[in-house]
Amino acid sequence: MSERAAGEARYSREAVLERARRLAPALRERAARTSRERRVPEETIRDLWDADLWYLLKPKKFGGPELRPDVMYEAAAELGRGDGSAAWVYSIVSIHDLFLANYPEQAQREYWERPTLSASSFAPGGKATPAGDGFVLSGKWTFCSGVDSAEWMILGAVFGMLDTQPPRPDIRFVLLPRSDCRIVDDWHVFGLRGTGSKSVVVEGAKIPPHRMVGLGAVSTGTAPGAAVHPSPLYKVPLWAVFPFTISAPAAGIARGAFETFCAEMRGRESVFGHEALAKKAGVQMRIAEAGALIDAAQLLYLRSLRETMDRIFAGEELSLEHRVRSRRDQAYSVDMAKRAAELLFNAQGGHGLHDDNPVQRAFRDLEAVQAHIVGCWDVPALNYGQVMLGVPPADPFY
Repeated sequence: MSERAAGEARYSREAVLERARRLAPALRERAARTSRERRVPEETIRDLWDADLWYLLKPKKFGGPELRPDVMYEAAAELGRGDGSAAWVYSIVSIHDLFLANYPEQAQREYWERPTLSASSFAPGGKATPAGDGFVLSGKWTFCSGVDSAEWMILGAVFGMLDTQPPRPDIRFVLLPRSDCRIVDDWHVFGLRGTGSKSVVVEGAKIPPHRMVGLGAVSTGTAPGAAVHPSPLYKVPLWAVFPFTISAPAAGIARGAFETFCAEMRGRESVFGHEALAKKAGVQMRIAEAGALIDAAQLLYLRSLRETMDRIFAGEELSLEHRVRSRRDQAYSVDMAKRAAELLFNAQGGHGLHDDNPVQRAFRDLEAVQAHIVGCWDVPALNYGQVMLGVPPADPFY
């Protein structure tokens, strides 16, 4: 087999997903520790490197396989069967390869000079002021998932006001070394505890012009990277793809809880009657309903994901109707996955109350996924209803 053929085989969808499946049991064994330490262990980061699961979206121009994002998102779901926190960090950090491909070429070369990972906080938590031929950045950013394992940061900041009517803030996303940031250890939370989504503070960091990209450019597919890479993936509004990141692990997290619950119930007996719980109709009914919810969540998410990717790579325009339906599907898939985990958690009785219980952890993790502004139901539901009734969507990220 030629070197090129071997590379194509290694990065086929089937091969990538199989490597993610093989890694899931190790993540499950490590999940309680990950939650207690409130960050993804370095062993897990190395396991992902060793399995060639990082950099799936790295552009070919810089030596990457440049796979379709749906392959990476499906891998995140497989990892979620083992540990929701690890899958969340994997999905978030992996999509940065697509985001970085929007920057000027010089920034991309600096970033991909050697193997590296990045963390992000896209809300404009800081301000940048002109200084010489660049800018000086200061501020505080929250929810920087995976920051302990990152060497770079992608942060949203305000660069003044745009000359529009009405005036709007000039929001740009800056790329800077993590060494320019101070990590604030404030990640003490209900769910996704192991993601290490801590805050960072920047005090007067210098930002050269080539390490920034504007919100308007990435929202319209006209960022500098569109001229660097030929793929149509870099010429569509980034927000048509990016939200899939948040909901990608959801069905996998619920499926991991389902597998754990079934294994437990096969061997458990009732406390007083010593009857096999596997023979209880109530347990059987919960398993059926939870399984249906998980399958429905996965199918709904994958329909939205694959249709979007197919249209992008066919050079077709993503209509507003398609985008709002896609966001509706993503959010509802999270809701169904969470309801499935809740059904299983409630069926465990007192056994489910311990922090290290995998089903309880999955339920908490899915509550946290749904707490994210992209994972919640209300906003996508509202926007879908508005567009279906001929009203412009309230959310600007469409």
